[in-house]
Amino acid sequence: MPRRATWGAALAVCLAFASQTTSTQAAPTYPAPIVGKETTAHAWGVETRFTQSTPCQVDITLNQTVFLAHMPEMIHQGIFNSQVTPALQQQAPHYLMNTFQTDTTPGFVHTLFTQSGAPARCRFAWSYIAPDGTRHPMLAFDMTRQAHDRIDWNHPRFGEMAAAAQNPWVDREFDTVVNQETLDVTIALAKNHDSSADLPPPSDAASRTDQP
Repeated sequence: MPRRATWGAALAVCLAFASQTTSTQAAPTYPAPIVGKETTAHAWGVETRFTQSTPCQVDITLNQTVFLAHMPEMIHQGIFNSQVTPALQQQAPHYLMNTFQTDTTPGFVHTLFTQSGAPARCRFAWSYIAPDGTRHPMLAFDMTRQAHDRIDWNHPRFGEMAAAAQNPWVDREFDTVVNQETLDVTIALAKNHDSSADLPPPSDAASRTDQP
């Protein structure tokens, strides 16, 4: 399967390259930057910004060209494994970006809600920048501080945060492309007699709302 080596590796890296503090440091005050320009996340094509602080909304943007250029580093870190070949990167970039956001979003959410004075609720919206420079929406959801606090962040479980998210929305075009690329990857692996059992599921179109 062309996925991460382990989900835990992805979350660990995300928590590391987000703005974290030690037990001896005061938590940053909301709205502090979630991803700084000197972080690994930024180097891999991720940018975050508060479009508004009251009510809270965070936009997370992934630069497709930069993201794919740094795929060898992500493979080395264990976010993806060595089956993510250059050919597969060209064949299924949206599939890979969707997998990346699934695995790293919890770290961004955790970074926000551990800030001093964090709001009771925040909306997170993902988009990506295509190679031609155009921006495309991916998905969005609400998360509450109360739901965040119920998660054991020392021992998080895969899918736990997604289950606690509210008002999820998935862009129809992005959803369609991810589903098609997931099918293409599955077929390609089957031809190579490889297992697709650990493929991440396609985005959940059934949970969309009308607006991001």
